[in-house]
Amino acid sequence: MALVKKISSLRPPMATPKSGSHQTRDKLLAATLDLLLTHLPQNITAQMVLEKSGISRGSLYHHFEDISALLEVALVESFAKTVDKSLIKFENIIKKAKNREEMLLELTKVTDATQQKSLRAIRFQRARLIVFSEDNPRLAKALAVEQQRLTDTIADLIGMAQERGWMFTGVDARSAAVLIQAYTLGMIVDDIVQEQMTQENWSALIHRLIQQVF
Repeated sequence: MALVKKISSLRPPMATPKSGSHQTRDKLLAATLDLLLTHLPQNITAQMVLEKSGISRGSLYHHFEDISALLEVALVESFAKTVDKSLIKFENIIKKAKNREEMLLELTKVTDATQQKSLRAIRFQRARLIVFSEDNPRLAKALAVEQQRLTDTIADLIGMAQERGWMFTGVDARSAAVLIQAYTLGMIVDDIVQEQMTQENWSALIHRLIQQVF
C-alpha cells in the first residue's frame, strides 16, 4: 500500500470552501492559526480574531460555538499539519533506504532534525495541547484522531521495515512507534532546567537506542 495514499486516507476530511459560509470559516481558522504563531491560546480573544480576519462577530458564532471551539479546531489543525510533515519524513526513510544500515542512518538524521533545542516552542505547544485536552472531551476526541493517525502510520512503516529484515521482529511495531514519539517530546523535561544536557550527548544516546532497540 502506498503510504502517501494511507496518510491521505487517515486524515479526517476538512471543510472545503464550496460556499461563502465555508470561505468565512476558513478565514476565521486562518486568522486564528496566524495568531497562534505569536500568542498563547489562552491570550487570544474573539476580538483579535475578528480584527485579523475581517469577519463579523455574528459569522464567527454561526460557524463556531464560541472562541474556545474555534481555538480547539485551530490547535488540532496545527497539530495535523505537524503530523503530515512527520509522516512524510518517516515515509522518506523507507523510500530512500536500501538496507538496514541506510534506514537507521536516515532515522538518526530525522531524529537529529526534530530534537534540536531550537524547537523548544514546538514541544511546549504539543504538551500544552495534551494538557488542554485532559478535561475537554471535545478537544480530546479531535486530538485523538490525529494522534492515532500518527502512531498507526509510524507503526505501519516499522512493520514494513521488519518485513524487509531491517528491524528486529521481536519489537512490537506500535510500541516502537510510541517510543519514537516519546523520546522526541521527552526533551521538554530538559527544556525547563537551567543546567541542560548537551545536544551532542542526547543525540549520541538516541543513536545508540535506535541501533540497539530497532
